[in-house]
Amino acid sequence: MSHNFQAVWKPKIFREYIGVKPYPDNLNNFPEDIINPKISEFHFILGFATEDYDQEGKGTGYFKRTWNYDYFSPDKVRELKKKYGNVKVIISIGGRHTDSSQYPFNPAEKELWSDQAIESLKEVIADYDGEKDECGCNNVIDGIEINYEEIKCTDTDFAHYIGKVIKELKKLVPSIKVVSIAPSDLVRPHYKRLYQEYHDYINWVDYQFYDQKVSSKDEFVNLFRELSNEYQGKLLAGFSTDPNDAGKISREVFLEGCSELIHRKLLPGISVWDANDSVVPRSNEKPFLLEEKAQNLLTGSD
Repeated sequence: MSHNFQAVWKPKIFREYIGVKPYPDNLNNFPEDIINPKISEFHFILGFATEDYDQEGKGTGYFKRTWNYDYFSPDKVRELKKKYGNVKVIISIGGRHTDSSQYPFNPAEKELWSDQAIESLKEVIADYDGEKDECGCNNVIDGIEINYEEIKCTDTDFAHYIGKVIKELKKLVPSIKVVSIAPSDLVRPHYKRLYQEYHDYINWVDYQFYDQKVSSKDEFVNLFRELSNEYQGKLLAGFSTDPNDAGKISREVFLEGCSELIHRKLLPGISVWDANDSVVPRSNEKPFLLEEKAQNLLTGSD
């Protein structure tokens, strides 16, 4: 039986992936100029915490950060949070495929994988969450996101082992208040099962709409409403400024669709992949134009 869920109308959330690529050199700090103070929560999503793989391409569960630690250091996060009370910082776990790298969910030893993942991710977070400074900013990292684009196991196994990691990290790391998942079309059944079994632990579902063909505003709105019912109104709309993702959904269709969803009070937030590409604008455009337009839509400033 299907139910129609209306999204929680507050807080309005905007999310920006950052650190996910080694370029450009001038993106060597959080671009605070793009933070709209009217947004209830602005999430910078650090990417990625990726795991090591054995010789057969199977995951060990031993995670390490891949972003530039000097560019996005704990001190820089603290300074950012002192200036902007609406900012949260999330660590994305998994990884996106590139021409040279692949990061599937494909555990070598499933039970051992979960235990190793929990311990190694605690260490990644602990590198940021040190003792309180003068502003009391000990919760440098506010949450985690699960972002595997390729999954080489059943939906049941994915839900069980990822769910265990989510549940234990929320219990063991007090600063983890926000948990999100990032489904896309090809792995939709796996994330749907994960959400069904662990929905009490998952705050937001950051669906990557740019990963499938969406030709019109109405098609986008209808897909969003279908997915929002699956995820009980926790759905965020994801778009990409990466040139490699171009062609499946246009910026115009995405923004027009988001405007319609906001008008219907169905859209709690928007995410953008990624700052590393947005800082290098299209010809004759200023950097981070999409980010500006999306936040203006969310705050009624456009």
